[in-house]
Amino acid sequence: MTSRLLALCFGWEWYQQKIVFRDDPDEWMLNLKGDTSTNRALYGRRVKQLGDAIFTLLKGQFKGADILKQRFLTRATKPCFIEAEIASLLTYNGFQVEVIGETGIRGEDFDLAATRDGVTLSVEITAKEDGPLTFQTVSNTLKGKRTQVPPHRPAVLYMRVPADWMAKPNENQPIFNEAFVDFFQRSRRFNAIILVWEVVVPFTVGAFTQMTMWGCFNNNARHPYPNLSLLTPTMAADGQVQLAYSFTDWLKGLEAKST
Repeated sequence: MTSRLLALCFGWEWYQQKIVFRDDPDEWMLNLKGDTSTNRALYGRRVKQLGDAIFTLLKGQFKGADILKQRFLTRATKPCFIEAEIASLLTYNGFQVEVIGETGIRGEDFDLAATRDGVTLSVEITAKEDGPLTFQTVSNTLKGKRTQVPPHRPAVLYMRVPADWMAKPNENQPIFNEAFVDFFQRSRRFNAIILVWEVVVPFTVGAFTQMTMWGCFNNNARHPYPNLSLLTPTMAADGQVQLAYSFTDWLKGLEAKST
């Protein structure tokens, strides 16, 4: 049923290209016909997560629905998916979210505005592709984001990174820490940088997938934000991170009420 919600939101042609199993799959959704690798588990998680994210945004009455839809219809799936996922997380955590259209103006060209308790956050979202992890790789990305958010309010940067970068945390986290500290010393606009990655654990039949986040917070931000824990997910009893309301559970609840 989650996939049907996506078809309703983005149209039948998009659904056929991104969700239906086919010989020429979408690079991000991994909808390859006959696939028996661990990619099938990633496909299932991404379809469910995207459907739940859209449901959560609709439930939260987010602003900018037409902008988000147009991005899904005209751009690669990966950046749109990541944006919807982060918007869903913030909505689930009690923010009123607005998707911001492109302006091409530095300081005004960010992805989301998220408001809670009278305070608005500027939210920028980016992703790194597979490749070697170095201080310079991370630092260059951060430098490019430094002036994308307005200087007059708190801001957060979510950075989706390859899972391989986080496979050896004792070796790789110091690289991120060095880059983050250097960035925070040069710019006080961002209150936090939050890394996001997708863990895949294969087993005998199939695989287990989970989203993970790790935040680094700026103690000297220009505009302090009182509750930085709202920027990351809470954990459910089963250990899964809570990023969205479940569309399937909502349907089950409707069915239970009708019987």
